[in-house]
Amino acid sequence: MNKKALLYGLFYSLVVIVFKLYIVLSDNMFSKFGFYYSIITAVFLIIPFFFLAIYHVREKDHGGYIGAKEGMRIGLTVLAIGLIITSVYNYVEFNWKADEFIKYYNSSEYLEILKVQQVKNPDKIKVDDFPRIINEQIATLSAFRATTGKIIPLLFIGLSGAFAASIIMKRDQKLVN
Repeated sequence: MNKKALLYGLFYSLVVIVFKLYIVLSDNMFSKFGFYYSIITAVFLIIPFFFLAIYHVREKDHGGYIGAKEGMRIGLTVLAIGLIITSVYNYVEFNWKADEFIKYYNSSEYLEILKVQQVKNPDKIKVDDFPRIINEQIATLSAFRATTGKIIPLLFIGLSGAFAASIIMKRDQKLVN
């Protein structure tokens, strides 16, 4: 395992944890950005770390040359470290804020969201179904499910991002000379 790739994975994890703590501690967890877009923002944050890690290893350790295979290995190391650490954080965060999810689903704010959905889809959602929908949402709250829901996009974007970064950053000595 490349130590520089490990450090970039740790740094990515630190950036994501600080970002998510800011959202949670500033009470933006249930805002539109905090609830819907913060997860995908944290996922896409990994892409620059791939490029930085591969560039750093290529220039410092390999004399300005690196193959796609080695670049992919570095990218996957960054992804693996980031995936493990952010997954642990997501699990801890969910357990820490589980009560707030229950309060949110029982709030008038969520009831308004249901009313908007009912107006858009009157055939599918009835006003009489609101208590059942709320109870189902609360019953399905799970730290494992929430963590898995955040791992899967990171895995897909991370694998394709690591591959793209390794191909883009590749510089073979044979091709340059």
